Amino acid sequence: MTNSNAATPFAIWHGMERKNIDWHPTVDESKCTGCGLCVVTCGEKRNVFGYDLERSKSVVMFPENCMVGCNNCGVACLWNAISFPDLSYLKEVVERIPAGQVQKEFQKKISDNPSLIAAPSNASFSKL
Repeated sequence: MTNSNAATPFAIWHGMERKNIDWHPTVDESKCTGCGLCVVTCGEKRNVFGYDLERSKSVVMFPENCMVGCNNCGVACLWNAISFPDLSYLKEVVERIPAGQVQKEFQKKISDNPSLIAAPSNASFSKL
């Protein structure tokens, strides 16, 4: 069961209409145990998933809310019940981003949030 969330704040992705990008999770009901980990992992802002109480299964309710390229719910699913399109599809989508769009968004984000400039170029980073 999937629906389109008409009021989604995620309607545009890097200058492209999100509804034209077929990136979202698919739940294999035969593998889904109904644990709800995908619902929790996805987060409250995206709300891609709902939960079918009668069948005790997660369902994709708002596929267009899924962040293009995100697969956190699939990684979190211990039963491999969640799948996504092949990464080659994602590469094709990224190649369709209008020239300069990401750089423009990056510059705006940095200028609006100077605290994102994390460290001087001579800083060293350690692994956790």
